[in-house]
Amino acid sequence: MDKRKVIFDCDIGCDDAVALIALLLCDKIDVIGITCVKGNIPVRNVVDNALKVTDLCKKDIPVYAGCNEPMVRDLLRGRDHNTLMQRIKMEVDGKQILIHDPSFDLPAPRRKAEEKHACSYLIETLRKTEEKIDICAVGPLTNIAMALRLDPSIVNNINTIYIMGGGLFIGNRTPLAEANFYDDPEAAEIVLNCGAHIMLCPIEACEAGVTYDQDDLKAIKAVNNEIADFLYDELQAYISRCNLLFRQNIGSCCAYDYAAVAPLIDESVIIEMHRDVAHVDISAGMADGQLVIDRRGMFKAEKPIDVIYKTDPVKLHTLLLDLLKSASL
Repeated sequence: MDKRKVIFDCDIGCDDAVALIALLLCDKIDVIGITCVKGNIPVRNVVDNALKVTDLCKKDIPVYAGCNEPMVRDLLRGRDHNTLMQRIKMEVDGKQILIHDPSFDLPAPRRKAEEKHACSYLIETLRKTEEKIDICAVGPLTNIAMALRLDPSIVNNINTIYIMGGGLFIGNRTPLAEANFYDDPEAAEIVLNCGAHIMLCPIEACEAGVTYDQDDLKAIKAVNNEIADFLYDELQAYISRCNLLFRQNIGSCCAYDYAAVAPLIDESVIIEMHRDVAHVDISAGMADGQLVIDRRGMFKAEKPIDVIYKTDPVKLHTLLLDLLKSASL
């Protein structure tokens, strides 16, 4: 059976790890490279975590360090102050608490990152490939946008770009903007309108499908292998950190990025999807980074994308458990 070739572009924190592990355990997917971008954590930490996860899954996949800053958003001073950006900072026993784990509790990686920059890898790989390649982009879209700017022709060798980003009606980093799009709005606008087939999974579709409560986490723990144990521990720690930072007392979390890549494995996890005209606000104002969907139907859509509105939680949870169980065979 021919496997679908995939490049995984990430800012790997907890939910990225769930997504990457799902792809690595799927016998229909061949992850040929992992490109790292600053988002949840700096690139050096993303690289380290990506290498640790590939070691955990016993995969030798090249990992490439990419962009450690957005394309242009940081050039305009004070841009963050216009948006009611989420500002969370906390220290416990002298240690700063972050939403995502900057260093997974796994053995030090056996390998190092490749010397080639992630954008160079993307361009060279997509130029020379004899078959179209899928891209799973679950962090800010800086690497993908930079590669497309350097060589727009590579879009012809992309099959589908699966993206976790944007919100249909609400944001999380700001009232209107989701974190990945907010962190590099210009990159998101470039990628959404590059002409490739795009499958976008906004935060509402993620939260409906891949929210994990304590019963769900117990089911993961019951798989009883090294990979499942790692995910259980990471997701529990993720919940604890979020409760501290947001001063809440909840027992669940959302593995956002897994919802975005699961349709590559099994498209039946999608319940509702629309062909939409989509843009990203780059005004540097209150709506900076907002996903803007034109649903009026007044104009011909030149470059529409597929936007996922609803996902099936039963299928998504079952799919992950089945993949984790396959690692025990």
